[in-house]
Amino acid sequence: MDIQLSISLLASDCPAALERCLNSLKPLMMQVPCELIVVMTGTDKKIREIASNYTEQIVPFTWCDDFSAARNAGLRLAHGEWFLYIDDDEWFEDTAEICNFFLSGEYRKYGEATYKQRNYLDWDGTVYSDFRALRMVRLVPESRFINPIHEELVPRYTPCKDLDVFVHHYGYIKNKKRVNTEKASRNLTLLLEDIRKRPSYTKNYVQIVQEYRQAHDWEKAEEYCRKGLKYCRKAELLPFRRWLQADLIELVYAKGDYPKAEEEILTILRQYKPCEMVRLVAYLTLNKIYIKLHRPEDALSYGVRYEETLAYMDRNPELWRQQECGYLSELKLKHPNALYKIRINCVEQALSCGNTEQAIFFLSLLPWGEETEIQGFYPIFDFLKDKYADLFGDILKAFPADSPYLLLQQAIHTADTETKERQALLERCMRDTQSYHLQYQVVKEAILSKAGLAEIVTVFELEHWKTCAAEIVNDLPDTELPKVWDALTSLKRQAGFHALLLEWGLRERRLIRGYLTGHEFIHALKKYIECILTYYREQYCEEMFQDEKSKFLPKECRFGMLLSDALQKLELMELPEAVRLLREALPLNPGMTGVIHELIRLIKNLHRNPAASTGEEFQELAAQMKDVLSSMLRKKEYIQALPVMQQLCSLLPDDLELLRMRQRLLLETDV
Repeated sequence: MDIQLSISLLASDCPAALERCLNSLKPLMMQVPCELIVVMTGTDKKIREIASNYTEQIVPFTWCDDFSAARNAGLRLAHGEWFLYIDDDEWFEDTAEICNFFLSGEYRKYGEATYKQRNYLDWDGTVYSDFRALRMVRLVPESRFINPIHEELVPRYTPCKDLDVFVHHYGYIKNKKRVNTEKASRNLTLLLEDIRKRPSYTKNYVQIVQEYRQAHDWEKAEEYCRKGLKYCRKAELLPFRRWLQADLIELVYAKGDYPKAEEEILTILRQYKPCEMVRLVAYLTLNKIYIKLHRPEDALSYGVRYEETLAYMDRNPELWRQQECGYLSELKLKHPNALYKIRINCVEQALSCGNTEQAIFFLSLLPWGEETEIQGFYPIFDFLKDKYADLFGDILKAFPADSPYLLLQQAIHTADTETKERQALLERCMRDTQSYHLQYQVVKEAILSKAGLAEIVTVFELEHWKTCAAEIVNDLPDTELPKVWDALTSLKRQAGFHALLLEWGLRERRLIRGYLTGHEFIHALKKYIECILTYYREQYCEEMFQDEKSKFLPKECRFGMLLSDALQKLELMELPEAVRLLREALPLNPGMTGVIHELIRLIKNLHRNPAASTGEEFQELAAQMKDVLSSMLRKKEYIQALPVMQQLCSLLPDDLELLRMRQRLLLETDV
């Protein structure tokens, strides 16, 4: 059987990556008549061992800073009709489309094919950009790789088939504030040397601009972008001219001099009359510039031009293929980060001009059919609702009838007499969205309108609900808290665990912000501890609460246990031991520092034991409390610091450092 496809792979010294790459190729090699050629560019013996499980064609290669030389080492052994080349840090999501391309015979109609390279920008795999990589070509005797870096296989033969299959690639991830410095340094060295040897080879300028952009070196990127454009005047270099024009537009914006960037981009549009894809980049960038310059009508104008050009391209889809070059592609220009950002920006610009018709137009272009996409805009909708209250009602009518955001707004504005309708709207909204921003508002509205809470909160997982309950309790003003207690009463009958977490939040707020003292404080503290321990005792077996295993319990549980033990010691008048337990508890829940301070104050005032209050344990705890207070001041958490300061001053009335901290706090809160 003839070999339809030769697969050549460069293998560095990363066994785990190689194994993953080869495993992703296995379905393709099992179905399509293939050969695999592994070119070893490293020295790890483990690489040969792994590769030998998949092929006998293993080529040792001494690295010489020339990617084309390494690729050609594999190419020379290829016998297939077609050739696919890949790196060991890439792996296919699914090769079914490639299999069908060959098995159906469709490959005979084409001279080359592309697939997507998904380049991730962070390790959690949520932020990425897709690049259409030309990695599959029909082999001819003249086939060879050129360029020491960013190699390409020549000659090329059209037509080209664009496949939707993609490889994962994490090779460009930045290391926090630094780029992948080893790869960037290697690439720049090779590119600069090749530019020195071949100053008129345009592709090198395109590639070095990308390297400097990755390093956020805008000056160097712009310098080489302009140099490259000088060599792009020939017709056959038109794709590179487009790419560099788009790069220059983005680079002048990235430098932050917006009036100068505006002038430069308008000059490009006026003098060079670039193609539609470059104009799309220009319109998008001008839209952002005019927003920065607070010129909403101009921003809106270029938003309209952007959409008109995009619609023209979609009516003439062959233009996408004709005009794309590298990262200047349909994939980039239609990426949600760019596409939806300009649309929501234009909604706001239209509202700022009082133009609800245009606002509705851009609003209609958002991804309403994808809740996971649209929910990212809910906080922006709320911002627009507050800022343009007199106009927002008009554009709200343009929301799809089943939009969870619209359902919530309808519930909020439902008359108090229509409680069943409000309840149904809130429940439906809760079922239809995964947006925490919206879920939080649904719960808050249910509490304030005294709607049934059980049917709403049971949608939450417990930990998720715990966060929501705590935030709602802390955000509501004191005047609204009775409604939360009322909601808790009915919730206890229908959703015990959810009720327990809501009660936990309420009792914590009462302790921290209720200014309780004496026996009332002790009683509230016991109720709070009871909530914590009841919640965790329902989840863990009793054995976990024994001394040896209790250290494996969550911090909040251990905090509650230590407070409970401290109260017992207080009742037994074992004051030094009570203080020791409180010192041990404090790091487990710093947010309860003020509560522990109050308990210490009570120990002094209730039991009138000067010796105990001035003992070593008290002094150590006081120092620890001052550290916590100092941290609050550094973080400008003045509201939280006020009660702590009040309690600590009563404990340390002669402390001069504390006196200075008190004055600083008073001055800051008075500003």
